[in-house]
Amino acid sequence: WTIEMFSKNEKGFITFPTKFAMVEPLLPLNHRGRTIVRMSVNPQSIIKEVEFGTSSLKDRIEAINKLCEADYKVGLLIAPVVLVENWKSLYSELIQQLSDELSDKVKKEMFIEIIFMTYSYVHRAINNEAFPKAVELYDKSLMTGRGRGKYCYRKELREEGEEFLRKEILKHLGDVPIIYVV
Repeated sequence: WTIEMFSKNEKGFITFPTKFAMVEPLLPLNHRGRTIVRMSVNPQSIIKEVEFGTSSLKDRIEAINKLCEADYKVGLLIAPVVLVENWKSLYSELIQQLSDELSDKVKKEMFIEIIFMTYSYVHRAINNEAFPKAVELYDKSLMTGRGRGKYCYRKELREEGEEFLRKEILKHLGDVPIIYVV
């Protein structure tokens, strides 16, 4: 209902991010190009260890290909970027997999957003209680305070991550627009 109602508006777009691949009900909707779908992607091991209950990377790629084929505007959110021990190889493999499995139409029309993980004391407490076997995301050696009880990657690590991801994207996906990196 929302997508079809919004399609009647000539002044803007509706957008939403997702980590789910169940897009079949959206494909036949009369969206008139007024809906932008941003698929969140991460290496499969991070999806498995951090993004519990969400669709696999392979299913997300298939879903974004279907949405683009149905003429939705599409983008990719590489998010949250998690700097685990072997993050460079994981994100290099992710970008290579995107290059291999995204349709030519998606690669031609998409944009990318990159969001590095931020964390808070509250998130940590909730996640530890709800998912006791989950990977520990807070690492004092990599993170610094960003307000009361909030953490982000240290500036030099964040900058290294951004430079690495930009190079890998250029190498494997070409000059796709990167809207922002935060």
